[in-house]
This record gives sequence, structure tokens and C-alpha cells, in this order.
Amino acid sequence: MTHEVTSATLEVPEWSIAGPDSGLKSEPGSRQLSASPSSASLLTNTSNCNNKPKILLMGLSKAGKTSIRNVIFHKMSANETQFLEPTHKIDKIDISNKSFLDFQLWDFPGKLDISHLRDKEDTSTIEKIFVEARILIFVIDPVEEKHSIAIDRLHGTILEAYKVNPKIKFEVFIHKSDSINEDQKIDNIREMTHRINRKLMVAGLQDRILISFRTTSIYDHSIFEAMSIVCQQLLENVLPPFENILNAFVSSNKMEKAFIFDLHPKIFIATDSSTFDMPTYELCCDMLDLIADMGCIYQEYEGGEERGVFSTCSVIKLNDTLLHLKQINRHLALVCIQMQQETACTQGIVDYNFQQLKHGIQEVLKVANL
Repeated sequence: MTHEVTSATLEVPEWSIAGPDSGLKSEPGSRQLSASPSSASLLTNTSNCNNKPKILLMGLSKAGKTSIRNVIFHKMSANETQFLEPTHKIDKIDISNKSFLDFQLWDFPGKLDISHLRDKEDTSTIEKIFVEARILIFVIDPVEEKHSIAIDRLHGTILEAYKVNPKIKFEVFIHKSDSINEDQKIDNIREMTHRINRKLMVAGLQDRILISFRTTSIYDHSIFEAMSIVCQQLLENVLPPFENILNAFVSSNKMEKAFIFDLHPKIFIATDSSTFDMPTYELCCDMLDLIADMGCIYQEYEGGEERGVFSTCSVIKLNDTLLHLKQINRHLALVCIQMQQETACTQGIVDYNFQQLKHGIQEVLKVANL
């Protein structure tokens, strides 16, 4: 997936990486807006958060919107989401708490149809919803018989959003994909892409609006992958230097794959340019879960305060595979996979190169004021 850089390109700080012959040796909140969906007062008291990027989460009732944000950002288990109450008000969630990412997620009730606000000439509310939004995620349940209604709702929402904010990006999550097979997933994407593009063609917008479709489920890692790709669009100015740094690290240490994770939501904000495959990503996510569970048992304290779950480096061996987890700062960690071979770099070289990577990442963040 290509990313458009919307600000000046950041220069990657100069830093060195050691190779196998370097001579180094191994060393031992959620807030609710209590307003009627049809009222212009729907979006009052938002001035204190206007400077943050907004991601809108929309869709029909029972599509799985609230389950998605609870599983990712509130660490709720997938099985617990079946007891969630329907969303009746707009929920504004500040993601900056315990996270590197800093944005607002607005979870909309399924009964709120944006096009109905236009019919009632409630244009001020529509503008307040979309004018500062960066990304709109529309969730569709393909199992429901009324998914054709969802396509119509999506079309109407896209038209209203584009009128107010032509720069907004559109993401469609074809959710609950665990209940359908791979052929059905492909067919669903093909059908929905065709139907929405046909509607946009009638409106003369097929060449102006780009919509990305992704199959997701809260019962596997697909929802984390999809949300990772969405959130990366908020970090377009740092993604190229992050990728260059990771490419150098992977090449010098003979790694298979490397990710930079935002620890709390378990979202990867960058990866190297090698081919992405889901099993590798799932392995890295499972390592994060394991270290988090272990950290809850063996929590360390300094001066009476918790140091944090990921405050130490960890290496796990699985057959001929080594999993490395190394914390970059309070919120970010490097997770990478290395095949244990005779030509593999020693732990000392990996540790040294990680310090160079850590310095490079911190310098990029400093330049970007993140």
C-alpha cells in the first residue's frame, strides 16, 4: 500500500549498523455526547479536542463497530463483546491514553443516517462531523441479509463526507469474516466493490474517491492488521524513514521480518519492506501477549512505581526461530523474527544494532515532534 507524504520529508539521522564481521561479541476513556442523533447539538463541547485527528467509525446497528474499538483499544476479549449494549449515542474515545497514537475515535450509533440529516437541512451538524475527520471506517456485516442496505448507507455517507471534506479517506471493513470461507470473502469484496463503484460512477466520482476494502474479525488478528494500516495513514510523514531504518536493521542482522508496535493497542505503526504474511504477524502479536501476561506476574518496581510490562528485552526460541522484543520507548517496541542459522548474527551484534535503531527512531520522532 502506498502512502502519500503530506508534509516535508524527514531526513533519517546518520547512524551505523554493525554486521556479522564487526567484532562485537555476545553479552550475557471514553466520553459520551448525550444528544439526539437528529439534533444539531449532537457535537457540542468538542473544542478541547479539535486539534487531534479524527477517525470516524460508522455502519448499521450490530455490524460490530463497538466490539472493534473495545477489543483493540480497551483490551476486551472477543467473547465478552457479545454482552455489549447497542450504541445509542456518539462515543468519543481519546486514544492518546497509554498509546503512542494520538487521535480521537468517534463511534457512531447505527441508527444515525447522515443522509437523513441532509434531508432535514441539518448541514451544520454534517459539517461538524466531517470537516476535520481524516479517515472514515464503515463496518459492514456480510452475513446479515440487509447488507444491501449497508451499501446504500455507505454510498450516502461517502457523498456527504466528500462534499464537506474532499481529503477524507474511506475504509470499509467487511467484518465478522470468521463466519465465512475464503472464497466468500473474495466474492464479498468483489461484489461490494462493484456495487459501490457503480454508484460512484453514476455520481461522477469514481475517479476522485478511493475506497479500501478489508475483511476483518475480532476473533483473529485481521482486525489488528486492518486498524494498523488505517492508523499508519495518520503517520505518513514518519513512515518512510521508519521503513528505511527497519530495512537496514533487517538486512544487517539477517532478520526475516521486523515490526514497530504501539504496545497498548497492539497496532504496528511500521514494518520493513519485505513481504507481509499473516502467520509472521500473528507470531509477533502472540509474543506481545505472552510477554504482557508474564509481565503481569513478574512486575518490577522502581522507587515504588511500576516499570511497565515491556521494560526489559526478551528473546524466545521456537525450534529454529528466534523472536526478539526490545522496547524503544514507553509506548513503542521492536518485534522481529530471526532464523537461527550458522550465519546468523550473535546476540551482541543484534543488541548493538538495536541501540542504533533506537537512536534513529528517537531522532525521527524528535524531528516530527511526536
